[in-house]
Amino acid sequence: MAAPVMHVVFPCSWRRRHVLPLRSAKTFKPRACLELRGSKGMSGFHEIELKVRDYELDQFGVVNNAVYANYCQHGRHEFMDSIGINCNEVYRSGGALAIPELTIKFLAPLRSGCRFVVKTRISGISVARIYFEQFIFNLPNQEPILEAKGTAVWLDNKYRPVRVPSQVRSYCGHFQRQHVVD
Repeated sequence: MAAPVMHVVFPCSWRRRHVLPLRSAKTFKPRACLELRGSKGMSGFHEIELKVRDYELDQFGVVNNAVYANYCQHGRHEFMDSIGINCNEVYRSGGALAIPELTIKFLAPLRSGCRFVVKTRISGISVARIYFEQFIFNLPNQEPILEAKGTAVWLDNKYRPVRVPSQVRSYCGHFQRQHVVD
C-alpha cells in the first residue's frame, strides 16, 4: 500500500510590497553634506566613545565584522536614551523595538585598544519605523571606519508592528529640529 501524498503549502504573497528606501543599498554613499574626515558637517549626531576589547578580535587581529553590529546597537540605544526614550521602559511596558534591517559598509578595520566614536542620528521616521544613520570614526585622527543605515520597527506585546507612539515621534522630531544641518 502506497503512502498518501501530502502537499506542503508555503504561505507567500505574489504581490510585492511597496517599500521606498531612503537610498538603495547599491548607491550607499555618504551624504554630500557630510565630510567623513572629522566633525564638520556631522551636526545632529549623538556621539559615544568606545574602546576595542581583545575578545572582539578575529584570528587576523582586527575587530570581527559581527561586532560592529553590536557597536551600532549600543550607539542607537544610547541615542534613544539621550532623547528621552528609555528602551528598558519600552520593553517593560510590553512594547519592543526590533532592527529588521541593518546595512553596513566597512571602510577600514579597528584593532585592539583602538578608541573610536559611534555617531548616530535619526534620518527619518514613518508610521511604524525609525530610520537611523550611523558612522564610526577612529580616534584621534577621525579616520572613517564604518557607515551604517538601520531601521527600527516599533512592536506591540505580540511582536506585530504598530504605530510609533506620538510621544516618541515628538522626541525624535524635537531632536531633529535642534540639530538641523545648515
